[in-house]
Amino acid sequence: MLSNINVVEIAEVWAGPFGCSLMGDLGANVIKVESYPRKSETRNAGDPRLDPRVAEGTGPIYERINTHHHGNRNKRNIALDIRTTEGRDVLTRLIKWGDILVESFSAGTIDRLGYGWEVVKKINERITMLSLAGWGQEGPYLGRIMFGVGFDAMAGHALIRGYEDGTPEEMIPILHSDATVPLTWIVAVLGALMQREKTNAGSYIDLAQIEDIAWQFPNIISEWTMNGRIPKPLGNSDPSIVPHNCYQASGEDRWINIAAENDLQWANLTEFMGNKSWSEIGHEWSSIIGRIKGRKEIDLAISDFVRQFDPFDLADQLQALGIIAAPVLAPPDPLMSPQLHDRNWFQIVDHPYIPERLLGGFLWKSEPDQPSWDRRAGLVGEDNNEVLLQLGFSTNDIDSMKKKDIIGETYVEERT
Repeated sequence: MLSNINVVEIAEVWAGPFGCSLMGDLGANVIKVESYPRKSETRNAGDPRLDPRVAEGTGPIYERINTHHHGNRNKRNIALDIRTTEGRDVLTRLIKWGDILVESFSAGTIDRLGYGWEVVKKINERITMLSLAGWGQEGPYLGRIMFGVGFDAMAGHALIRGYEDGTPEEMIPILHSDATVPLTWIVAVLGALMQREKTNAGSYIDLAQIEDIAWQFPNIISEWTMNGRIPKPLGNSDPSIVPHNCYQASGEDRWINIAAENDLQWANLTEFMGNKSWSEIGHEWSSIIGRIKGRKEIDLAISDFVRQFDPFDLADQLQALGIIAAPVLAPPDPLMSPQLHDRNWFQIVDHPYIPERLLGGFLWKSEPDQPSWDRRAGLVGEDNNEVLLQLGFSTNDIDSMKKKDIIGETYVEERT
């Protein structure tokens, strides 16, 4: 689909890199520029015996980081010191080659490196440049550093995520924006490419990650601006649907989510439970208003009933009755999912330092062109020679850059 589009990536961790992988899934030619000789932030890890991000295997730890493997497929990799004259020459040639430049530095960093938009568009007037600074390129928070957990807090997500009687410090550290920002910026970039077909000129896109996550929780703002109320955490409940919760089932730490979003689903659920009268006219729980008032009692009744069932069997039975139900999966469960296997979602990936294993696959299917996993996540500087030769550098140039530590295949602190 995008086989004629060239992407240059100077981005770390997830929001930028995973979006570039999705572009690669669509057929784009992606070149990832990793920092060198300083280790890429994406490849940092703690003690491999304790850090869950480190996969078992051989070779350097930085080649076995799960985040890197999941977020960097379908790219060529170069490791480059862009602070040097020769490194800047390489990056300049990449920008001339590219249709899209993706950078995720803190605001102002790319300008200090000499590659702000005013410079980039002079190098290539048709390129689209995307900046993914957490707070955007302007405003009172300009230059502050931030990761996903901070965006969750500043967007109000941390305040409402948790149990009703809990506190924000008990929340699970879900980096929500890392998962959603890639999907947002791809839309913006593809729109810019379409605009280029009309204008023959590139575009600059300033995407503030805080804005991407803030718009996903409009109720946080509207509850206050429209109703004068401050939202509170509800756990697994929904303010307008009862029942709507996670209930413990049979088995060790096995759970099931159940929701009845209308009177018909509620009637089917009560009949299945052997308490049809709860949904009949005249009963206090027959209407949604009554069920909201009786939320705690209903949850207790369902909890007592559900404990006797295997969550997978119960979900099948409730789904057959048109009731929303799904078992809560433990980490190994998705690997055995007949749904995911039937759709060939998992991809078998081999790697020099990691035994053959399954990784999560593509976000869509399409016809006639299917996304394909053409390249596993790259090794540090794996494609240095190929890319630099393509850009017009000679083998002598490449050898010279290697000797000067401008490019490389091994991080300095890992050398022996």
